[in-house]
Amino acid sequence: MEKLKIIQPTIDEWSKINELAKQVHKLHINWNSDLFLDVEEVISMERLNKLLETDSIYVAKVNGEIVGYIIIDIKEKDNGFMRYRKLLSIDTLCIDEDFRGQGIGTKILEFAKNIAKEENCTDMHLTVNPNNENAIKVYEKFGMKVYNLSYMMKL
Repeated sequence: MEKLKIIQPTIDEWSKINELAKQVHKLHINWNSDLFLDVEEVISMERLNKLLETDSIYVAKVNGEIVGYIIIDIKEKDNGFMRYRKLLSIDTLCIDEDFRGQGIGTKILEFAKNIAKEENCTDMHLTVNPNNENAIKVYEKFGMKVYNLSYMMKL
């Protein structure tokens, strides 16, 4: 594999980013068809613009081709009854299905961890579907641990 570059995308790369988002979205549809709709536009150009304005999206490129992306958000939690936390939250981590299993996800996680350290974050967080066993293996190998569980009931 050629050298991996992780950089901010341009608005002109919207189509490829949306194409990758659809790959992951299809997995979510398979796991939760009662919740997710089959749509053509998972990430709108308007949303991409907002992500670019806030430095919240980065793409992984191999040979100039986008093979993955990450969307992050940094929030401070300071509420008086808990210790101060500054959290880098990973909203989405996506690797092109043709490039999975090559360590790209781990390199993107390392990139996010470096941003978190530069921003003096105390924690890095993400949520994963329990059916996404391959992603869970990557996160655990990276050193992430289950922090809490979320329960839901259909009404």
